[in-house]
Parts: sequence; C-alpha cells; structure tokens
Amino acid sequence: MINPYPKNVATLRDVANAAGVSTGTVSRALTRPELVAEATKLTIFKVIKRLHYVPDARARSLKLSRPTVIGAVIPKAGVSTFSQTIASLNDFLESQDLTLIVSQPEASSAASSGAAQRLLEKGADALILLGEQEPDVYALLKHRRVPFVLLSPINPPKGCAYVSINHLQAGHIAAQHLIKLGHRKFAFIGSYPTSNPRALARLKGVKSELKAHGLILPDTAITNEPHRIDSGKNAVKKILARHPDITAIISTSDYYALGVIRALHELKIKVPEEISVISFNNNDFSAFTTPAITTVDLKYQEVGHEAGNMIVRLFNNESINPITIEPELCLRETTSRLRSPSS
Repeated sequence: MINPYPKNVATLRDVANAAGVSTGTVSRALTRPELVAEATKLTIFKVIKRLHYVPDARARSLKLSRPTVIGAVIPKAGVSTFSQTIASLNDFLESQDLTLIVSQPEASSAASSGAAQRLLEKGADALILLGEQEPDVYALLKHRRVPFVLLSPINPPKGCAYVSINHLQAGHIAAQHLIKLGHRKFAFIGSYPTSNPRALARLKGVKSELKAHGLILPDTAITNEPHRIDSGKNAVKKILARHPDITAIISTSDYYALGVIRALHELKIKVPEEISVISFNNNDFSAFTTPAITTVDLKYQEVGHEAGNMIVRLFNNESINPITIEPELCLRETTSRLRSPSS
C-alpha cells in the first residue's frame, strides 16, 4: 500500500547543519542541556522548533541503554473500568521520563497476545498486561527478557510480578453491607464470567458471605451481560420478572449500576427506599449521580501507581514482592435499611 502522505521528517543531522553545530552538540542540548552554552542552546532550540524536529525515542533508548517506552494491553471491555488505572499509570511513568502506549484489543486471549507482540515490535521496553496471559506470551517475554507486570490477575503464575485486587473480599464487603441493612432477597448483575474472572471472583465472594448467613443467591437472580451501561438496564427487567420480591441489587461495576438505577427510575421504583443498589469500582462519576452510588472501592488509581513503580524497580533490578490491594466500602445514597411494607 502506497502512503499518500509521505513523511517529511527532520533528522538530528538536519538540526545540526541548520544550527551550524555538531550532532553531538545537538544531542547534549537535548539530554544534558547544562553542558551547552546558553547562546548555542538557544540557536539549537529555535532550529528544532522551525524544523519540527522530534527525537527518535527508540534510537535514544539504544544510545542511552535505558528504557523509554512502556506498553500496556487493556482489552476494550476493560478500558472503562481501568480508566483510573491507566491515568495513574501514565502520570507515574511520565514522572520517570517514560512514555506509555496503550493497546486496546478485543477481549480474547488471542487478541491480547497479538497486541503484546505488536507493542514489542514497536519498541516497547516493558509490558503491563491485564490479567493472566496465554503461556506463549510468558514464553515470548522470558525469551526476550522483557520486564512485565500483571494487572489485577486472579490466579497469577508463580514468580510473576503483579498488582492484584482482593476481588473475593470485595464481594464479601458488598454482601455484608446489605445483610447488615436487613436485606434477604438479592440479585447480581454482572458480565460473562468466562471473559471477566475478576467479576466472577466478586460473585464468589457475594455467594460465600450470603451462605455464611444462611442466605442464597438463586441462579435465576444472576444475569451475565456484556459490559455496557444499557446491560444493567436490560438486566433489571429480566430479574424483576423472575424475582419481584428482591430488595437489593449487587452490580458488578458502576457502569452497570448506571443502567440499573435508570431502569428502576423508569419503573417508578425508588432507590434506595424500595430497592438498594451497590456496585464495585468507585469510578469518578459514581459520587455525582442522583442518587450517588454506594460502591466498593477497588482502588484502581492505586493499582496504576503501584504497577508503574514496579516496572521501574524491575528496570533497576530491584527485588519486588507482588502487591494485593484491599478494597473498601464507599457509603453513599443508593443503599438503606430494609423497610417494612407498612413503613
């Protein structure tokens, strides 16, 4: 395929010739500006601006023998959930003079493997990967000696660097909260367990907590829908048709909860007076909905910071230990004590 927009790219030598200095002087002006005379430096930066020169990060990385680019593979279905993680990760890496490139493949192991391969082909010096990966990905990274960190894995391979979240405990926390409020009839709205092991772990935590109190969550009160806002809306109608007596809905993410609350509003069911709603993640918007969403904070912002720090420590050949982050309840307005029919 012929590129209709051929590149007009200035090189380091172009800058040096235009500024009347050596390529070494231009390089020092960019990497060690304190070693270059002020007047010379000013001339070089004027030329850089005029020629729209952009340093070649890969060439610079090879010359300095230091990493510059970190690749992250976050499947499309997880981008909304992990937006805080990506932002926090990017901020940390920028503070270390590292660049983050995010690939968003489809939610399949084959697509994630392909994305990891392409990031390495583009010059990524390390990878950050969401969840567990296929064996061939680990083999590739090991063979090429590429540092990597797993984000939020449920069953990480032994010896891998990872930042995990205690999703099982998050499920316990959500169920505990509703039980303490007097609720006994529950529904769970989530995504396909095969594509979201983190949601499955939260569901297991919910079931375990209910069982400890002599309660059950019927299979017919569980929906598995694609990770979209309207999925929560569609699921509510299915659930209420099967179980009109439920008083509490556990949503596997704040995005689902948006659809749940909207559906209940359209059905003229008051939240939390008639049905309580709790979810997971603590996305930025969850505190600003009406009513504000009670949610279990999975601390995704902390996950991003810790993952970035772990990558830097791997580059420095420092010893590291896996990190598991503990969730916390964010009590807001969508849950309340169960009210008697007469109240």
